[in-house]
Amino acid sequence: MSYAQSCAFPEVKEEALAMLYVQNQDLTGKTPEEIADIYEEAYQKIVRHYNAKRDAQKVWL
Repeated sequence: MSYAQSCAFPEVKEEALAMLYVQNQDLTGKTPEEIADIYEEAYQKIVRHYNAKRDAQKVWL
């Protein structure tokens, strides 16, 4: 894998999923700030989801 390819896609799954989410949205007319907000909101929701899932599994252990 080239340096450019390794830098183009996030290594952390939450970041990768948030990026994929943003890439699949209609961003027509969105400002860079709005796109950043969309990404951040998606990222935070994904992190909360995985944290809740992890915490729920701890209850059963």
